[in-house]
Amino acid sequence: MTIEQQIKNTDDQFADAFNRGDLAVIVALHADDALLLSPDSPAERGSEAVRLGFKELLDAGWKNLSFTSVELGSGGDIAYHVGKFAADAPTSSGGSNRVTGNYVDIYKLHEDGALKIQVTSFNFNEPLPD
Repeated sequence: MTIEQQIKNTDDQFADAFNRGDLAVIVALHADDALLLSPDSPAERGSEAVRLGFKELLDAGWKNLSFTSVELGSGGDIAYHVGKFAADAPTSSGGSNRVTGNYVDIYKLHEDGALKIQVTSFNFNEPLPD
């Protein structure tokens, strides 16, 4: 399987896990020392940071996450993926709004052959709804 196909599979697994609320799968797709760069937050490193970062979104009621790939590239044991995402974000009135954003994932091929997210960064296209 090509690196590009592995990355696309990771996107599919991530979206599926997020939409089911399965934090264990989300964490497993990241390296143990992954760096999480979330909007309006300090950089956090490690599996627990990844777990807590995405747990916060799930606990708040985010759902229906989807990805669209924009650009993939690789060289040696490093690959990158630029994409767009959309998700339903909860509002203070109890409803939800569809929000969109962009992300960049940097992947590292580990000695055991696993391609995992080493760095993930995302932002929103507009301020989040209240």
